Amino acid sequence: MRTLLEIRERRLTQLRGGVFAVLRLIPLVNDIVPLPENRSEVHESKFVKLHEEGHMVLHHAVLRNLMKIAFWMVAVWFMAAMMVRWNASFIEAVLWLHLAAIPFRMLFHFYCWSQEYECDKYALEKTDKKVAKAALRELAACEIPYTALFALVYREHPTAVLRSQRMLKK
Repeated sequence: MRTLLEIRERRLTQLRGGVFAVLRLIPLVNDIVPLPENRSEVHESKFVKLHEEGHMVLHHAVLRNLMKIAFWMVAVWFMAAMMVRWNASFIEAVLWLHLAAIPFRMLFHFYCWSQEYECDKYALEKTDKKVAKAALRELAACEIPYTALFALVYREHPTAVLRSQRMLKK
């Protein structure tokens, strides 16, 4: 399914990936080699500073790390159960963990997205819509275009288009 998602993404965004796009079709490679999120560095505007301040004020780093620790504990338990109870080899346990981790990773990304939306709201309350629109336009220009489904599977940040739709519709 992830191979089909990779192919679908390339066709919808019309991005060429070269050799690395083909390598990403191999299971586990797409988890080990992270995707770049931006083509260039995002300019630090007032909105971006307030967004990052929102992460600090709302303690998102601590909450994300606690969630990561919980997922790691479940992963260790899962691998131990696979190896002890079902007599799987280490390689088999890793491959099964990789398969089982896909929905949990999507849940984690969805959780991260909710934090990003929360910080966008925090920054919007401290500024106005003009500043927010300009910052999101700039982010969209720097960002590599990904579809929403692809971003949910692979990225901890929603796309700029999703963020602007969610934030500015209110």
